Amino acid sequence: MSTEPATTVETERQAMEVDIACVGFGPAMGGFLTTLARQWTEAPDDPAFASRTMPGMPLQVLCYERADDIAAGVSGVVTRARGIRDSFPELNPAEIPMATAVASERVFYLLDSVGASRRSLTLRAADLLLRSLGRVAGVRDSAFELPWTPSFLHKHGGLVLSLGQFNQWVGSQLMAGGLVQIWPGSPVSEPIFSGSAVQGIRLADQGVDRTGAPAEGYMAGVEVRAPLTVVGDGPVGAVSQAIDRHRGLPTGHAQREWALGMKFVIELPEDSPELEPGTVWHTIGYPEPEIFGFLYVHPERLVSVGIFVPSWMGDASRTAYRYLQHYIQHPALWRHLKDGTLRSWGAKSLQESGQHGEPFLCGDGYARIGENSGSTNMLTGSGVDEAWTTGVQLAESVVELLRAEKAFSGENLAATYEARRRAR
Repeated sequence: MSTEPATTVETERQAMEVDIACVGFGPAMGGFLTTLARQWTEAPDDPAFASRTMPGMPLQVLCYERADDIAAGVSGVVTRARGIRDSFPELNPAEIPMATAVASERVFYLLDSVGASRRSLTLRAADLLLRSLGRVAGVRDSAFELPWTPSFLHKHGGLVLSLGQFNQWVGSQLMAGGLVQIWPGSPVSEPIFSGSAVQGIRLADQGVDRTGAPAEGYMAGVEVRAPLTVVGDGPVGAVSQAIDRHRGLPTGHAQREWALGMKFVIELPEDSPELEPGTVWHTIGYPEPEIFGFLYVHPERLVSVGIFVPSWMGDASRTAYRYLQHYIQHPALWRHLKDGTLRSWGAKSLQESGQHGEPFLCGDGYARIGENSGSTNMLTGSGVDEAWTTGVQLAESVVELLRAEKAFSGENLAATYEARRRAR
């Protein structure tokens, strides 16, 4: 059976025209829409913000998100939040559910407490040495705390967030502003191409069988045509993949580095004073040397705890879920978590190729932001903030082009948006 997506059923479709069509609502799209809406709020009579598709109205900006709710994600994150704070200078983390300022950071090397890890002889020797030194070396509960935090992990002044709750908070402000419409539960199946140009998007057909053929209740997806399509559909979005198949990647670029992030959200018992809100732990060494782990403490005794499993790991004998089970039962974590209550869990793919995997950022009629645009830099560890910033940069570029009455051509978007990305 072919692994290619099911071909779209040839049928008559409803069509609508908007000024800007957006795909995917995450932190990158939040940055884009927040900046665009704020510029309009500051100058609502500016002719640049007049709709070209609905005369007499402001820009018609629609965003389609495949999840049933923009707060559906369970990702817990810690971020330096520089771009986010630039967008919200008066930000009070208490206004956002599950958000708090980073209060403390620690980095732990976790020893193998059960002998199940695939450790090299060097690491086994290091474990043996640390165990023999014990508390003299600062080893407690089979964990050695590093005396410093590497710069790429350092989040001083940053925020601990629930990405779903943060998206909900941003989205509620956007919807109240009046410029932006956000439509959750509206998956996009593909871009609409005209030659090499993108002229909009096609929403997914409803009421189809597993092959994509019409079934009971069939309803053809609407075509949303726009002079500009903003693509922020994550690392494996349908629109991003279609554009990559159509254009390929720039010479010398390849997307080879991936990871799976998996996490639990656990509510701690009331008598857990040791883990204060804003506590951030980074871990290495267990359940495998290649696996990076984390623990972030939110307000109201909620903890996000999880692991990142890289795609280049050679051991396929254990699933990420099993690794996560091993991880939370490490003595350094389990003494805090053992009496907690699991509230939710989930997983997310991560595109870690960074600039080496960067696609074409823009072309005639479209621009890409966020993780699918290669924004994730593993040496900064603030992927959410980097994604947000790409959205801000694109919004500034869009306003610049609107005010100059220039088309959203690949050339014009490269001279504004791509130039901003390169200058950062």
